[in-house]
Amino acid sequence: MKELEHDDPMELVGVGYATSITMEIDLTTARCLIEEYALSGFTAYEIGSLFESPSYTLPHAILLRRGKEFVRDLITGVFGGER
Repeated sequence: MKELEHDDPMELVGVGYATSITMEIDLTTARCLIEEYALSGFTAYEIGSLFESPSYTLPHAILLRRGKEFVRDLITGVFGGER
């Protein structure tokens, strides 16, 4: 693996912006995360575990704000009832 260069166009860059956290934002963000993990081959159970792990700060923050039932309902919606 080659070393990253300071001007590498493929370098991962995160950008934050100020916003108030609303139910709509959490709903959209959580559903997007669930769909991305599902498309990557994660099972519904594995995705639920990611939301429960403090190591995954964004999904975990959503779980803490909205609760396990909120996350479980979204996962069920993406997987069509399959758990």
